[in-house]
Amino acid sequence: MGKMGYVGIIFLGVFGFLGSVQGQLKLGFYDQTCPKAEEIILDYVKKHIPNAPSLAAPLIRMHFHDCFVRGCDGSVLINSTANNTAEKAAVPNQTLRGFNFIDGVKSLLEDACPGVVSCADIVALAARDSVVTIGGPFWEVPTGRRDGRVSNATEALNEIPAPFFNFSSLKSNFAQKGLDVKDLVLLSGSHTIGIAHCNPSFNNRLFNFTGRGDMDPALDSEYAQVLKKKCMVPTNNITIFEMDPGSFRTFDLSYYRLLLKRRGLFQSDAALTTDSTSKSTITELLDAPLSVFFQEFALSMQKMGRIGVKTGTVGEIRKHCAVGQLKLGFYDQTCPKAEKIVLDYVKKHIPNAPSLAAPLIRMHFHDCFVRGCDGSVLINSTANNSAEKAAVPNQTLRGFDFIDRLKSLLEAACPGVVSCADIVALAARDSVVTIGGPFWRVPTGRRDGRVSNATEALNNIPAPTFNFSSLKSSFAQKGLDVKDLVLLAGSHTIGIAHCNPSFNNRLFNFTGRGDMDPALDSEYAQVLKKKCMVPTNNITIFEMDPGSFRTFDLSYYKLLLKRRGLFQSDAALTTDSTSKSTINELLDAPLSTFFQEFALAMEKMGRIGVKTGTVGEIRKHCAVVN
Repeated sequence: MGKMGYVGIIFLGVFGFLGSVQGQLKLGFYDQTCPKAEEIILDYVKKHIPNAPSLAAPLIRMHFHDCFVRGCDGSVLINSTANNTAEKAAVPNQTLRGFNFIDGVKSLLEDACPGVVSCADIVALAARDSVVTIGGPFWEVPTGRRDGRVSNATEALNEIPAPFFNFSSLKSNFAQKGLDVKDLVLLSGSHTIGIAHCNPSFNNRLFNFTGRGDMDPALDSEYAQVLKKKCMVPTNNITIFEMDPGSFRTFDLSYYRLLLKRRGLFQSDAALTTDSTSKSTITELLDAPLSVFFQEFALSMQKMGRIGVKTGTVGEIRKHCAVGQLKLGFYDQTCPKAEKIVLDYVKKHIPNAPSLAAPLIRMHFHDCFVRGCDGSVLINSTANNSAEKAAVPNQTLRGFDFIDRLKSLLEAACPGVVSCADIVALAARDSVVTIGGPFWRVPTGRRDGRVSNATEALNNIPAPTFNFSSLKSSFAQKGLDVKDLVLLAGSHTIGIAHCNPSFNNRLFNFTGRGDMDPALDSEYAQVLKKKCMVPTNNITIFEMDPGSFRTFDLSYYKLLLKRRGLFQSDAALTTDSTSKSTINELLDAPLSTFFQEFALAMEKMGRIGVKTGTVGEIRKHCAVVN
């Protein structure tokens, strides 16, 4: 099975054979139990999709990916936990969008009919309604799906067809799902509204098709040059390209015309023209009116939407689609002013102490990397336990009093409601925004952990001495990739560090022979040496982005390329081709691109191992377990 997944509209597939639905999917399934269910979804779609039409493609893609793995059961929505890496974390799903959209619909449905409408049905209906809203085909969506309880990243990686599949692999994969060649061609037609990142979707076709630095001969050479010019380097995982250039906002037949011109973006797109049956189907669609494609596409979507469904008493109806209860506005009913209280406090104090923004975002990082984002970093040690605070990486953390004062205000307003973990996440975001940095969404609903262990902190927080291999492994264990690593490291633009233990070894004893790190610019090293003076200096601090450390900008990355990254782990980002390419792409783009990408990485990190529902607790005092 493939090791890469789609990052545009991905091939439409399903998991397992069609099997028997036992009659429990039907049109109007909720007519008695939640009569306005489908109307609520349609109204939400009509309200938001016209303002964000590009979201239609991610929503239909989400439906495809859901059905690919364990059937159409909403398992693609489930968050990873400390003990399980969910489908969301698999490569094919790392660029999926629309989760917050689904959460918004689910919230409305839970208000109207608690515990009735499944997340799986919401995905299926939202996909259909969003496509119709942008002028695409309508298809019937019988409902009654129930939600699965299992979500596994390895299964997603193994079951979702890769963009480099040839026709034989595609046909076999679709056949395993009960779909034939006609379905394959028709469902691939949704690529007409798709977009894709250069890497890993199609860059191999441009730069290294057979491992010899060559292009895919099946790709039109003129088109290949256009793509090359935009993607620039093989490792570019930021730049996106329309799968149906000039027509990607219109659900039409032009995708198929491009295939016949050898301009399909993916290798798997091009593969559709290598089989006589498949190519004949494409030609027949192009010879017929658009309405024929719409009708046939609708039939294939209905067929796919029935695959592997759980009905009757199988599975469950999740109250929150991510299983965890993280959602935007989680406290709207229970503590309506919670987020305003945090923001007002931040706006009052951070302008007078802007240097506190860096410690607060660092605190959030350190919290999430140990037992997930559960506020365990805030817990004090006791006579019987050495807590995370006592671990070397956390001994220079600041901002605990700031969080304690926020907690006191929130307890006064809404006793026992707002978690310390959420306070840390919100305060980190608001403090960065207050100093002029990027905004990112912070869904809330985290609960506080009851365990805090110094050894776990030491073992899980990436050290400043890490090389690239260690960094990559550490981040991968948390469901974060190289792009996330580079982006999150960008917060060092506002950071400061103590000479010892952060970087003094690079100045005084890099290999144990009293030498300097040769990867560090020698002139810069002398400046650092002069300030730190001795290897044991753990008092003096140094800006990680000298001359710009109060500004959230790109200068940190510029320093890396000048061999002036402060930590060994900073310098390590330039030793890997993918990481270095990401740095260059960020520097070549406007600052707004970095802000947007950083925001996405922060949202992703903020979901690591969260405790929700009845797991954990809501601490009364952040430093002490209840």
